Amino acid sequence: MTEVMETSSVSLIIATFNHAQFLREALDSALGQTLPGVDIVVVDDGSTDATPTVLAEYGDRIRSLRQPNRGLAAARNAGLSLARGTYVAFLDADDVLASEKLARQAAILDGDDRVGWTYCDVLMADTSTGEVRPASERFRYHHRRLDGWLFPELISGNFIPAIAPLIRRSVLDRAGWFDESLTALEDWDLWLRLSLAAEARYQTDALATYRVHKDGMSQDRARMDRNRFWVVEKVARVNQPAMLALGSSGRRMIADMQNWFGIEAYRRGDWVEATRRLWASFRIFPWQKRAPLFLGVSVLRRWLA
Repeated sequence: MTEVMETSSVSLIIATFNHAQFLREALDSALGQTLPGVDIVVVDDGSTDATPTVLAEYGDRIRSLRQPNRGLAAARNAGLSLARGTYVAFLDADDVLASEKLARQAAILDGDDRVGWTYCDVLMADTSTGEVRPASERFRYHHRRLDGWLFPELISGNFIPAIAPLIRRSVLDRAGWFDESLTALEDWDLWLRLSLAAEARYQTDALATYRVHKDGMSQDRARMDRNRFWVVEKVARVNQPAMLALGSSGRRMIADMQNWFGIEAYRRGDWVEATRRLWASFRIFPWQKRAPLFLGVSVLRRWLA
């Protein structure tokens, strides 16, 4: 039988940048948690709107930090540096939590010390169309493994919104914090590391609402692709055995990543880098259409240079 732990404290980190119009709703949902004593840390990442005024209204019910604009990953890390809780959760300033979210998730972690993190379903609300549907529907959770060691599921793409998890601070510290060099998908990068560090537990109820904006970061496909392949490259470099353990699908992911970087180098005329990347792609997964062609041209251009 698993040893039952005593109830632990929770820090909720709220990163905000120019979301004053939503911030009160997010803060009220944080302060309205049924779990007592939630440590609420707000990081204002250089907002130029009324965010400081809104934060001042809450006085000592929250702790806040203002810093020059450094991006979402850096803002969350700044919050982590101030967090006091045994468990940690994240809330973006334009999203809201159900009142029982943290209490129900903390009970899962309190009850089983083998579980390093837990996550719930989330309602995804499209602000342009008014459509609301669960993440479990959008990302087809019924086809996924949702409990345990999640790396094989997560490496194919992120399906866990940033507001869904509650994480043991000790596991988070072991896996590492957010990568501040990423301008998108920093949450996916962290979940991948967590998925190799500890088991997860999924809760079926939707305990948070995530707003999807038509002009959000996820709409910039070029940036999303670039960050996606950066994340895959980092995983392949640091945890290559985990990638190779996936078999042909893992090798194909590594090859696709090398292929993408190789073609980017090809387009800017860096024949040395293009040759290196495309050869790595072809060597790992030879059954490709484009890599041999671009590799051949790159080798020729490099030889003629």
